[in-house]
Amino acid sequence: MISTPEECVAFVNEVGLCAWSPGTPLPSVAENTPWGDQAMLHTWFWKDDLHIEKRLYYGQLWGAGTPVFVSLELLPTLIAAQGDCDPRDLYEKNRLTRVALTLCEHIEAQGPCAKKSLPYPPNTSQTPPLVQLQQHFLITKVGLTGRGRGTYGYLWGSCSGFFPDAFAQASRLGVAAARQQLAQRTTLSEALLQKSLRWQRLD
Repeated sequence: MISTPEECVAFVNEVGLCAWSPGTPLPSVAENTPWGDQAMLHTWFWKDDLHIEKRLYYGQLWGAGTPVFVSLELLPTLIAAQGDCDPRDLYEKNRLTRVALTLCEHIEAQGPCAKKSLPYPPNTSQTPPLVQLQQHFLITKVGLTGRGRGTYGYLWGSCSGFFPDAFAQASRLGVAAARQQLAQRTTLSEALLQKSLRWQRLD
């Protein structure tokens, strides 16, 4: 049973990849706490603090509204399994929107940025491009803008800059081998992982 941040890290290390809340084929942190429907409230700060402290990875890899935790041991494999993570290549292949590319290039040039300072075009939804960039391991949360009501928010920065060791290890793994390892480690089919994590098909 998970009731402390340390137990949360231990759980993530054990399963490798899990959801924060129920609703996916993955095990979830919330289902393994004693708080039932109140689990999200009790674990709210864990997801950000443990990630920013680099004790695990946390991000919306499974899609908008479906954040996951990843152990630092499994993170290089997950990065390698995603394949190409060059934003300009991804844009040319129609796997990254123009808005997402603009945000990524802004963060590359300026360094970590608060969400409200990112150059969104008028009348553009802010969530989809941030999720897309997370799914390709291009950006990640690197800090908080505040912890109180009205100030709580995130600083977004380069994922490779925040987790350099994971990217160095990922560079030594082949995409196909990484995907096979991930399927074995999580007991999920490679087809399900490909669909859920939006992997590009290998020729």
